[in-house]
Amino acid sequence: MSNTSNKPDMQHRKILKTLSQITGILLLIMLALSSGACTSSSGTDEPTQTPTRTITDTTAELAGFYESTVHGFSIHYPPEWDTEAGGTGQAAFTIHNSSNSCVIQIFVETEWQTSSLDELADTAINDIKQKLTTFNLLSENEIQFGDATGYEYSFTGIEGGITHKSKLISVLREILAACKEEVYNLVEETIDNIVYSFRLEEPLSLSMSDEDTLFLYSTGPTTLDPALIRDTTSAYFVMEVFSGLVTLNQDLQVIPDIAERWETSDDGKTYTFYLRENARFHDGKVITANDFKYSLERSCEPETASQTAATYLGDIVGVHEKLSGQASDITGVKIIDDHILQITIDTPKSYFLSKLVYPTSFVVDSANTASGDNWWHRPNGSGPFKLKEWIEDELLVLERNDLFHGEMPKLQNAVFRLWSGVPMIMYENGEIDITYVSTGNIERVLDPSNPLNNELVTTPEFSLWYIGFNTTKPPFDDPKIRQAFSYAIDKDIIIELLLKDMVKKADGILPPGMPGYNDQLQGLDFDPEKAMDLIQQSTYGSVSNLPEITFTTAGIGQVSSIIEAIVSMWQQHLGIDISIRQMEPDTYTYNLKKEKDELFDIGWVADYPDPQNFLDVLFHGNAENNTGEYSNPDVDALLEAAGRETDPTTRLNMYQEIEHMLVDDAACLPLYFGIDYSLVKPHVKGFVPTSVPIPWLQYISIEPRK
Repeated sequence: MSNTSNKPDMQHRKILKTLSQITGILLLIMLALSSGACTSSSGTDEPTQTPTRTITDTTAELAGFYESTVHGFSIHYPPEWDTEAGGTGQAAFTIHNSSNSCVIQIFVETEWQTSSLDELADTAINDIKQKLTTFNLLSENEIQFGDATGYEYSFTGIEGGITHKSKLISVLREILAACKEEVYNLVEETIDNIVYSFRLEEPLSLSMSDEDTLFLYSTGPTTLDPALIRDTTSAYFVMEVFSGLVTLNQDLQVIPDIAERWETSDDGKTYTFYLRENARFHDGKVITANDFKYSLERSCEPETASQTAATYLGDIVGVHEKLSGQASDITGVKIIDDHILQITIDTPKSYFLSKLVYPTSFVVDSANTASGDNWWHRPNGSGPFKLKEWIEDELLVLERNDLFHGEMPKLQNAVFRLWSGVPMIMYENGEIDITYVSTGNIERVLDPSNPLNNELVTTPEFSLWYIGFNTTKPPFDDPKIRQAFSYAIDKDIIIELLLKDMVKKADGILPPGMPGYNDQLQGLDFDPEKAMDLIQQSTYGSVSNLPEITFTTAGIGQVSSIIEAIVSMWQQHLGIDISIRQMEPDTYTYNLKKEKDELFDIGWVADYPDPQNFLDVLFHGNAENNTGEYSNPDVDALLEAAGRETDPTTRLNMYQEIEHMLVDDAACLPLYFGIDYSLVKPHVKGFVPTSVPIPWLQYISIEPRK
């Protein structure tokens, strides 16, 4: 997709918009010339007849290719031309040269279902007559487009003071092309080659009767670049499209993925991975150890600007030097041969393999990533599914990868309807197969007499939602102020009244079920009097001495009831007025660390079932995900020691001690642990909800829908 500077200029946009208002589904080619260039002197619309002709295949020199399985067409174009996929109300696909002097757009309408092809063509030509002055029909032909018959018209006319030479071809789709006069003669053959490469295809069925298709609701990914993933929604998509050395199964065990096996050295620092020889990218290219070395080093390139590379790859020798730009490669990653990769870490760590299930270490195709900034809109992945179609904010379709190296998915397609309605209503109307249950619907879903109750699946999540303190700015540089703000919040009221007991109160940081979880941990419970005492004991002495405080949260317009309640409690119990500032939700987690104010809210979902993924990743002084920039040398030292500890019992005891220190120091204000409530249609089989993100679609099958 081209950036703004490469999109069609305003004059071309006006031309395309005017002619796109015709009814029917048409292939329309319009070539814009300067006034008087090709206008017939007669001023009549008497056509010059030419014989019926067949359009030959002209794609030999057009290496670029686009196929819309949703709309049912394909087209070739020069690889140096730019393209952009659109959605409803705009062009389904746009092709233009680098100077924007020639633009071709494909539009998709629906009226063809009730009109014949010649009726559509006649309607279109009459409609265009009304929009263009001095209309002159130059020729009319019946043409053959592959297996499809169409009608071609050539005509001229003036629109907006500019004369256009145009071509209208009716073949049940609509294409608009516009060229500036000075380049027309140079590109006429190229334009014809592009236009006549157009082919109609069978559109993808989006009917719920499809027995090999799963229908879901989603807001869609922020990015599909594995090196940049930070949000859970995007991670779920990336885990289906890409693969790594290892992955997690439904039991949250680390299992082989592209690496069929591995060996660990006696000192526990060197891992030798043996890659599957049948592992391939979606285009059929064999995946080698060199591809993994490239991918790991790309994630650590300063230009990539990954916010997760240090967290998940930082244990590998040489990664920090690569991240800082001091080294050209990662010394701890070595290619033994095409299918053997060796990785050396700085010290033995029992959780290292678990870190490799995170997308930052997934393999990418170097040719794919070199194809442009938005390469991930057409990713050449290696996962169980490949991206078949993506219409932003409307539809995303994943298709089974028949070259997949692992257990072959049972689904043929997974169709995600993006921002397409209210998920609960869509589920009850039979438009999607799985949905989450919101607080507004939980009571009736939990009612045993409601039929939906039989379709409810409840799963505790390894997740934490908490209030963060910016410890680098007053007043939260003082732990007593952080403690005071924690004691002033009544979590029970929030959970009972606003969240309807759909979550579990968090006294600590590690969620239930996580190794190291301590059900005896005492949190900073609601105690307004103690909160006021702590403010008086702090370096600020009283509430009146506190600086202005702003709360950063995600949203556009209305603030969530939970944030409103929390801010109200601070005002009620501490006498402190808090301002609220909202940030764009889609990029909130990506920009929060550098744009946060004194307070913020954030959630964390585990990437693997280990306490290190919470305590170390979120609160070590040097951690990338330490959004509040909390720093405690004693905590850091103990975290590092726990990371090196090989005895499981001793290690978990150390993490429990660390958690206790973090809670007492109010490193954050834990609010609640998540619980997932999902409704699953009876015909969906193999759905096993997990506490952390995994590539789950490959386990799903669809029985006949009733």
